[in-house]
Amino acid sequence: MKSLKEQLLQAGLKATPNPKAQNEREVIAKKKITETIIHQEQRNFCEECQQVRPDVELYYHRNPTTEAEWICVKCADRLKIADSFRQTAQSDTSIKRMFRREHGATRNADEFKNHKPQKTKTEVNGNR
Repeated sequence: MKSLKEQLLQAGLKATPNPKAQNEREVIAKKKITETIIHQEQRNFCEECQQVRPDVELYYHRNPTTEAEWICVKCADRLKIADSFRQTAQSDTSIKRMFRREHGATRNADEFKNHKPQKTKTEVNGNR
């Protein structure tokens, strides 16, 4: 004896597609995402003023009034951080050779070629 399902299929009735199958999406492996997307190619967020700026650079400074290391030109000038403490030339303004400091001399962008930062970010020391 045939089941009801087999009898209906033999009579010419077709099964309807599962409605949940239409809403299912392709599962993307996490590894595939990280290979194709480059994260943080250029930093443009100033840790001092909490704004996105085109002139943010990495500074390893000894200024006790701030703990920020990724600082825009405006904040670096306001905090009187010398350009000799700048470790990178990765911002849009540096690439376009428009990076200028009002506080002291501005280092040339060619000095930063093949230059690795001197220290890594460590625990914050209040006695800088």
